[in-house]
Amino acid sequence: MDCLSDQLESHIIAQANVTFNDVLPADLIDLIKKQINNINNSSYEEAKVGNAIDQDDSVTDSKIRISTINWVDEMNWISSIFWHYMRIANRNIWEYDITSCQSIQVTRYQKNGHYGWHSDYGVSDNNKNTRKLSASLLLSDPNDYVGGKLQLIDYHGNVISIPKKMGQITFFDARIPHRVAPVLKGERISLVAWFMGPKLK
Repeated sequence: MDCLSDQLESHIIAQANVTFNDVLPADLIDLIKKQINNINNSSYEEAKVGNAIDQDDSVTDSKIRISTINWVDEMNWISSIFWHYMRIANRNIWEYDITSCQSIQVTRYQKNGHYGWHSDYGVSDNNKNTRKLSASLLLSDPNDYVGGKLQLIDYHGNVISIPKKMGQITFFDARIPHRVAPVLKGERISLVAWFMGPKLK
């Protein structure tokens, strides 16, 4: 009989992430970008770290995060794109109980912009629901910026760099540590969403 360590080494666990490429038509990507470009630049605010539900507990910390953010309401049609592909990813991999989605965050990283290693799980509203899945939709053409890779740490402790491709949607467990590496040149724009549900037991 194989020893336990051998069994653990060969044990296959859930994927760290699910990325959808080439699923959004170019015209739809252009339409999303047009809507995001219509947001008034002056309405963007400096991103904070801390409690994402209670902004009073959040602070700016350039050592951890440099970016500007805005929001797209859940009622906006863009939200339906996230919901559609989340259902496919969740059905095939996690099968989490998902009940809601927070408003979608528009995140802009310019030169030196970054977001250090962190996880999204543990943020709850009214102490009932928590983030279970995180999602990122890349809107920038990879040729328009240098650096800025979305990176995850998988269940084996390996760092995974998500290939940069405009229009791709990546989903991952909200408990997984992840970061956006520093942007060295240009601007990286993405849409970020968090899917909520009852706390894991």
